[in-house]
Amino acid sequence: MRPYAVEGLDCSGKKTITKLVQEHLQDHGLKAGIVIGPLLGGGLGRLDARLANITGAVRRGSPTDRLRRGLYVAEPVLDRLFHRPGPNPALKVSTHFRAWARAETEQDRWMSGGYDATRAVHIRYAGATLLSTDFDVRLARHRADAVTGRTSKVEERRFFGPDPEAFATWHRDLGRIMSARVPHVLRLDSSTADPTELARQIALHAAACWETGR
Repeated sequence: MRPYAVEGLDCSGKKTITKLVQEHLQDHGLKAGIVIGPLLGGGLGRLDARLANITGAVRRGSPTDRLRRGLYVAEPVLDRLFHRPGPNPALKVSTHFRAWARAETEQDRWMSGGYDATRAVHIRYAGATLLSTDFDVRLARHRADAVTGRTSKVEERRFFGPDPEAFATWHRDLGRIMSARVPHVLRLDSSTADPTELARQIALHAAACWETGR
């Protein structure tokens, strides 16, 4: 079965909700693995995690910048070519669509052009959920995590300033790209909704997408 994606921009609750989705599916007899980073995992996954968790500013055109951008563009192709699904379906937390959308928002022609040129050989998804969250709720979650040490990410870079209009553009670009590339996209607002109820809806949607794709 193709993987199912749970997507959403920063502080939308993806990881927490996906864990609940996994538990809900298991309660109903369907085991699903959670994947963060490339589906291939291994050394590629460790490199992706290291580059994704850089908190300092990275100068555009530096070796680290070129490596990170090149890896992000290559990942959906490598996953399509070399990932071999196991006996249980995968719940993919965050996807290349997120980086693709940010490249569109920031007018990064190299990255967006790379994604567009290779889109025919990207990993394909059975379906996806796209979470939306009020900007103020996202900021409050980030700041709470920063106080408790759960995140070391920088607010200004994470939220464009913070600039709610730029962030909204990123979300719109993400929704547009996903709608064009994923056959079934469930859109849910995670601002104040009960995560358990959201997980129930996502689990039902994922199961239906996997059944349709058999």
